[in-house]
Amino acid sequence: MKGRFLDRAGLVAAAVAMGLGCLAGAGQAIGASDALQDPFPRPRAIEPNVAFWRDVFARYSRNHTIIHDNVDLDRVYAVLDFRDWAGPNGRLDAKQERLRRQREKEARARYVAILERLETGRARPGDWTIEEQRVAALFKDAPGPDRYQGAAERVRLQSGLRERFREGYARLKGFEPAMVEIFRRKGVPPELARMTLVESTFDLEAYSKVGAAGVWQFMPRTGRQYLRIDSAIDERRDPLRSTWAAAEHLRSDYESLGSWPLAITAYNHGRGGIARGVRMVGSSDIGALVRRYEGRNFGFASRNFYAEFLAALDVTRDEERFFGGPVEPIPAPRSREIRMKKSMRLHYAARQAGVGYETLIAMNPAFLSRVVDGRSSIPAGYRMRVPATSGDAQLALAQADASRAARGRPRYQFHHVRRGQTLGGIARRYGTTAGTLQRINGIRRPRSLRVGAVLKVPAG
Repeated sequence: MKGRFLDRAGLVAAAVAMGLGCLAGAGQAIGASDALQDPFPRPRAIEPNVAFWRDVFARYSRNHTIIHDNVDLDRVYAVLDFRDWAGPNGRLDAKQERLRRQREKEARARYVAILERLETGRARPGDWTIEEQRVAALFKDAPGPDRYQGAAERVRLQSGLRERFREGYARLKGFEPAMVEIFRRKGVPPELARMTLVESTFDLEAYSKVGAAGVWQFMPRTGRQYLRIDSAIDERRDPLRSTWAAAEHLRSDYESLGSWPLAITAYNHGRGGIARGVRMVGSSDIGALVRRYEGRNFGFASRNFYAEFLAALDVTRDEERFFGGPVEPIPAPRSREIRMKKSMRLHYAARQAGVGYETLIAMNPAFLSRVVDGRSSIPAGYRMRVPATSGDAQLALAQADASRAARGRPRYQFHHVRRGQTLGGIARRYGTTAGTLQRINGIRRPRSLRVGAVLKVPAG
């Protein structure tokens, strides 16, 4: 993207319809599947890749760079450690990042040169340097006369994801009960919610350079099969509605391909591509597919997607061992849904519901900038989330004057960015959120906030 209910089925169904709040605690934690047979087999052929991704997710920090073979992931040439460069926030500044990229480039070139030297035999084993001996030892069981040259073309860099993965898992935990019930209702293993950690590290603001959006990273074309996507609303950005869509999509892939490993891989590579791969290798075993399928677009991401999913399962099932203690969930907002009987400007809807403007934005991440800044209304028929405590909101919104609802526009004030300020700090100053400022101002990369820029900030 590049089922069955519990006994309290009626209660759960009503809770899902009303939104996040009533589901808090209704589902069970994501754990072992109900299936008698493990739906997620672990072929020996991909275990080294699973171990590699466990290290990426839970051992190595954002300031580690792993230099490795992009096919045999357990063949790690070096791990560069930049943690001593980091400031109190654990991050490198712009100058340090540039220097890091230079060091990474130099290190990669050094190992490519070593592999090419070993391949050409320009030095006899007795003349090898200690580092050449160590690299050669990584290939003691590798067949083929050109094994070093092939490896020289496969040297890859991978940054650690420990911080991002842990933060994403904390966000996922807040939505966990609702997502579990959605998957169970669709007859899909609830463990599949862990795929969001592979797709986006459960980043609610995730956008890819190719146009995928949301925690499930739906592409527009695929998303429109299940979700509303137009100039005002993009439900790919809504973690629960996109979970319904992902459950539908995964179930369809499973029914077509016959196994969850293939369905999971198809989520990344496409159902048709995986079906073609199964025919070409003559096996539906995921290990055989990963090792033997050489489809033109079956690249690094597709080959590793299932292994990354298994690694995410391992880490989250044993979080205390991997993170030194339990990961505390970031609570999702408690909410309920109200179907809009008429179109209405967001600022006016917030007044009628008796909540802050930014509260509705936070609870309705599918609202695009045209709705947020008042250029478009919330469409009639849209199921808008309001706080679970807003008992009179439905009546107030239903009785709101349609003409005023259409005219109501948000009011703004403006902030000039000064040196050292961050989006989060500015948001706290004005009693709003960083996500709100990003959406209002069309900011994709908060870390690139420019000194002297003028930000639009909600005034009320």
